Amino acid sequence: MKGIWSWRSFLFQVHLLGGLIAAAFLLLLGATGCVMAFESEIDHLLHPTLFRVTPGGQALPLTKLASQVVVVMQPGERIGVCVLPVKPDVAYAFTLVAPNRLPRQVFVNEYTGQVLGALSVVRFVLVAHKLHEASGTVMGTAAIVLVSSVLSGLYLWWPLKRVKIAVRGTRWQFYFDLHNSLGFFSSLFLLVFAVTGTYMAFENWTVPATYKISGTKPLQEDPVSSPLAGAGPISPDTAISVAKDFLPTAVPLWIVLPEEQTASYLVKMRFPEDHSSNGTSIVWIDQYSGKVLSAWNSRTAPLGRRVEILNRSVHTGDFWGYPGRSVACLMSLALVVQTVTGPYLWWKRRRDKKTLAAN
Repeated sequence: MKGIWSWRSFLFQVHLLGGLIAAAFLLLLGATGCVMAFESEIDHLLHPTLFRVTPGGQALPLTKLASQVVVVMQPGERIGVCVLPVKPDVAYAFTLVAPNRLPRQVFVNEYTGQVLGALSVVRFVLVAHKLHEASGTVMGTAAIVLVSSVLSGLYLWWPLKRVKIAVRGTRWQFYFDLHNSLGFFSSLFLLVFAVTGTYMAFENWTVPATYKISGTKPLQEDPVSSPLAGAGPISPDTAISVAKDFLPTAVPLWIVLPEEQTASYLVKMRFPEDHSSNGTSIVWIDQYSGKVLSAWNSRTAPLGRRVEILNRSVHTGDFWGYPGRSVACLMSLALVVQTVTGPYLWWKRRRDKKTLAAN
């Protein structure tokens, strides 16, 4: 019996110290994860006049829309990326980049060519996204702490098995019940998020290891274009057309325009069964010949790449579509509650002990 309680005391200290030390980072992961689950929807809700358009006829060619963006470009800026809407009532978004300057996005009505306005990348949802991935090592370590907190928390919860909340008791009892009950119901999801998040945070090690274990090789990326004498670059419209012909049933999501003479077009695409918001298929196209130089096809990807895709899809909730993202949002919110109630319970108990000792 003494050994059991010693082990229980040890796990309690692991649970307590891990939660206190990593509280700020876990709080950040939970809060930003909740936002990221619906970042596109939130961005559209906050800036409806920029993202929303009224469908009317055929969309203008990308080259024509880009010429409208050029008119509002500042000195030194160039078009780096164009986000292509997957719905007819969403505007085109052009990312403008310039040396020593933060990028900004310009939105254009694809039916009229009207420039709707611009937004800096320093805005709510994008800042939340960057904070969530701020430091791979730090956030990865926080995710590892979360794994230990979930497992130790389940062990500590087991004797009481408390899954109800006493709303008429003391404040401490309410938070205690909330911490225990919510911790139990969210434990499996938080464990999955923590493990998949750790994999992503340390991808410089985990991804190569995945390819090595699976016996597959990484796919070629960022191939170079070969300048042709007397030939100029193909248009972005042509590059998108080539990508669509190469992956006929995939939808193009965005295109990266080549910056250097040897760079290639990058077209990010998504198949119907792919629920990820960012797409998991990529086609690289020679900017002069229009030839496909390399492609990442999610349907024919090697096992190592499939594991990488699956891990991210499970972590974001995209694997189950809208319901999955809803669960990811709610469980991220649960992590916030757990991170707040845990330190409160520790602080309250510590304060009460000091009060009793003083009396």
